Amino acid sequence: MAVTRDRMILVTGFEPFGAHSVNPSEGLAKAVDGRRFGACAARGAVLPVHHADAARRLDALLDETEPVAVVHLGLAAGRARVALERVAVNVMDYGEPDGAGFQASGEPIAPDGPAAYFATLPLAAILRALTAEGIPAYVSNTAGTYLCNQTLYT
Repeated sequence: MAVTRDRMILVTGFEPFGAHSVNPSEGLAKAVDGRRFGACAARGAVLPVHHADAARRLDALLDETEPVAVVHLGLAAGRARVALERVAVNVMDYGEPDGAGFQASGEPIAPDGPAAYFATLPLAAILRALTAEGIPAYVSNTAGTYLCNQTLYT
């Protein structure tokens, strides 16, 4: 008898960093882990705030789960609405060091990679669904140049 794997949705968040003793993306990723959404199961995971370790962990999670969709969550201090990121750029430029003390200053994420990648999720439909539920949201054209951008680019 063949074993059937669940269709997976990978949801990632980040651990706390810098002046943020709590990162809500961590709690959200943990909260959805193991839940079902229609015909899919969610795998929630928390990534380290470390440029190389986050990339390695994400690669392992992608191999492990073979997801049908990936939702990356992050903390953008000062944003009062949910930002649905449309584009990730091939640059790391950190205003503050990551968890390992590394502070990028304009380096590419992937030296031979394209300048940018666009999100493939149906952002307009997600935006409509969020606002219909009273959740303030918008489509953003910049994920910054810290680890949220790097994770989306990956």
